[in-house]
Amino acid sequence: MSETRLYPGMSRDEKTSFAPYSAFDIPADLRELSGRYDVEAMARRCRNFRYAEEWLMMMLGGWVATIPELPVKTGLGKVIWETAQAADALGRRLPELRCGRVVVDASESANAGFAAFIQSVSEPERPDLTIEKLAGPFDVLMPHLVDVYEETMRETDQICDAPTIELLDDIVRKRRRHIRWGREVLDRLCETDALRERRRVRVEGLNAELVRSGGVTGTLSEERGVLN
Repeated sequence: MSETRLYPGMSRDEKTSFAPYSAFDIPADLRELSGRYDVEAMARRCRNFRYAEEWLMMMLGGWVATIPELPVKTGLGKVIWETAQAADALGRRLPELRCGRVVVDASESANAGFAAFIQSVSEPERPDLTIEKLAGPFDVLMPHLVDVYEETMRETDQICDAPTIELLDDIVRKRRRHIRWGREVLDRLCETDALRERRRVRVEGLNAELVRSGGVTGTLSEERGVLN
């Protein structure tokens, strides 16, 4: 083990070589080759996630024209762009999960209840409803998605599904930044008790509808308000 080894095909007059090493010098991979979700289940979750990301992108983009506060308009731009990137990345992951290339653009709601919840989030239209518009995505939908994405990363196969974990980890990192920004904006907009009450009522109603729908994957327990 003490003799310097050469790469295959290298002659001794060439300088490229590597020192011998022991297998014990390589850190052990402590991840387990098992997980809660098989390929089919993960593909279904990715389609559910993409559905939520697509609608989030569309509703925020549609509101830019009807939100009068200029700082909110400009701040939403990057949120919309990064949400579009998330939807695109989830779509590219689907063929890798053996779904076939025909589903690269596919997305689906877990059930009719979650589709109705998304419509409720996107419902406000008038320019004087900025609080109601922002409270839905930033106080309810985005935090829910972060919770589900993190649960998925913990429960899936840490080795075989590593690409999905890396993808979701990147989305979560950006989404947490979005939530911080959105809630700071909402805190500044809600200057009076009446405005804060509007936000509270909006969040309370949407949270109840989200739980009834089962959430983005349809597995949200109404009793516990957490994933089954």
